[in-house]
Amino acid sequence: MPGFDANTAAGERTSFERLVSELARQQAHLEVILACMSQGIALFDINQRLLVSNRRYMNIYGVREELAAPGITIHDIIRHRINAGAYPKTDHENNADRYMAMAQGTTPSPQLFRLRDGRMISVNCHALESGGWLSTHDDVTEMWTLQQEVEHMAYHDQLTGIGNRRLLEDRLQAACAEAKEGRESVLVLIDLDGFKAVNDEHGHQVGDKLLQAVAERLKENAGDAFAARLGGDEFAVLLPALQEDRGVSATAQCLIDGLQKPYDIGGIKLDCGASAGLTLIVRETGSMDQAIGEADKALYMSKRSGKGRVTAFSAPIRTDRADALPAAVGDRG
Repeated sequence: MPGFDANTAAGERTSFERLVSELARQQAHLEVILACMSQGIALFDINQRLLVSNRRYMNIYGVREELAAPGITIHDIIRHRINAGAYPKTDHENNADRYMAMAQGTTPSPQLFRLRDGRMISVNCHALESGGWLSTHDDVTEMWTLQQEVEHMAYHDQLTGIGNRRLLEDRLQAACAEAKEGRESVLVLIDLDGFKAVNDEHGHQVGDKLLQAVAERLKENAGDAFAARLGGDEFAVLLPALQEDRGVSATAQCLIDGLQKPYDIGGIKLDCGASAGLTLIVRETGSMDQAIGEADKALYMSKRSGKGRVTAFSAPIRTDRADALPAAVGDRG
């Protein structure tokens, strides 16, 4: 054949073979990398079709190999996850919409997705210049659970499990803001009567169990209202305001009446009452500190007046505070 050079053809064939060999080597390396990654990886093209994924991606969602084959659309993959029950039923549509919004760059990444078995998956989508996107999928259940536990410890009393002072302050700040819009609420501060005597006679272990029993009664009697322990034998309840002050006071009195009933702590019968002071959080309430201060003044008046009762804050209490404080402090406990 004119112009045919056997040496040139052999050289081109050798170069081609080397290129194929190099591509195969790189492909093998890529497969090893994908297989060893702790994240699930899925790459989609501009037509929303899967180009490549790794086994971790399949394992996270329980996807069969045929449903993670190149060419399958993201909509088919999502539909399979839904049909397989990967997500809680109430989250089906929301999860699909959130994922596609991330893939299209209209909502921030990453976002958390809760699976039906309780696992938490962090999904991040990276848009590609050529179209399509790369999605990474991390099982962050352990980290998320630890974070929830840390946050719970930061905002809840370790002895009783109910809210602590920090969480109460957050709720009060929100309540003051809501009061400016006409949604009033009531802060009730509660102090146990005779708790020190229980500790002195039966020890701190019995005292701690009594505090736990008090918290349980508060939760039962307060219903959906927020309850917190402020420290020692002091508690607080944040209630939605009723239409009449007498209704508010009556609700608070029911809480106190529930705490007055005898306690059985490991076979030990205990009588430990409680006193309370309350204040309405209204449009004119300037701050969280003001609300706490008013409820505290009313609480001191309850202790001064014989304990076991509820006092609502009023203007005369403010003026009588200087006289009430010494006697009230001596009565607390």
